Amino acid sequence: MKRFFFIFPLLFGIKLFAVNVEDVMNWNELGQYNRICSNSVRDLFIKEQNDSIANLYAKACLKMDKINDLIIPIVMLYKTKDARENAALYSTILFQKKLLYLSLIDGVNISNVRTPKIDYILSEVFDKYVKNDFKLKSGKKCELFIKNDDGIKKIVLLLYNKDNKLESIKTYW
Repeated sequence: MKRFFFIFPLLFGIKLFAVNVEDVMNWNELGQYNRICSNSVRDLFIKEQNDSIANLYAKACLKMDKINDLIIPIVMLYKTKDARENAALYSTILFQKKLLYLSLIDGVNISNVRTPKIDYILSEVFDKYVKNDFKLKSGKKCELFIKNDDGIKKIVLLLYNKDNKLESIKTYW
């Protein structure tokens, strides 16, 4: 009987704090992308096989520059034409990041690789990198280099505004 009193509140507490579809939709409306690109939301769309939540998760991860977290939505989005198109878009971004990494770390020439144009900063940088042209369409400039962070080599992207002032730093591995 003592176990019941311990297990019941524990199960109730877990259910009380569990993420649901409505939470994810609310977070998306509020722009809380860090909450959406999380293990709990990933577990939710896997459990429920919910393509719309998988897509919101992937978009939030892109906004947070967590490209590696696109892998599960890429695999899961296959049931409809829209889902497959989104999966192809996410796959392209992940592919571009991997090719940039391969080129910068291992010196592999990727100048002959062409991929679809995607409205995402890393995709634009990829297109400019293979053409050896680092002026972005917005007139901004960027720098791309490798940083060794505790034994892990990471791509660092520095974005400068039109006045050559550092605007943002993005790190990918």
